[in-house]
Amino acid sequence: MTPTTSNNTLASQPLAHYDPQVAQRVHGWLASGQPLAWIPILSQDNFPDTPHETLQSARRHQAAMRWPIHQPEDLLDLPEGVTGWLLPADAEDTDVACGVWGGEVYILGVTDRRTGRAQTLLGERGDAATDRCDNEGQSPV
Repeated sequence: MTPTTSNNTLASQPLAHYDPQVAQRVHGWLASGQPLAWIPILSQDNFPDTPHETLQSARRHQAAMRWPIHQPEDLLDLPEGVTGWLLPADAEDTDVACGVWGGEVYILGVTDRRTGRAQTLLGERGDAATDRCDNEGQSPV
């Protein structure tokens, strides 16, 4: 769904391609008022000018890079064009990714392009029902 900010609210409208289960889960998290966290995915796609070795080293500290999300509007402050993991602040793993492109917040799943298997923050997920993380099947919120 596409966010717009007017009167400090986050309005939304449905798009043609999205995963209803993922979108419903994220809407539930946001509606509950529980604090969320966003953790950047340390990949060449997100950081093309960063040497591979530097990204590998930084991955050891990825969990410490949590960006607090206290309200839906905070998602609009995420760095433009960088995909990250979205999860409840007290959770250790998630299969939900989030990013901002063109001022719109997208909620999506991540699939390894080499294997086609769904991914989570901590590794592969057992089923492959998540969409790819390359703008295909993104669900903007």
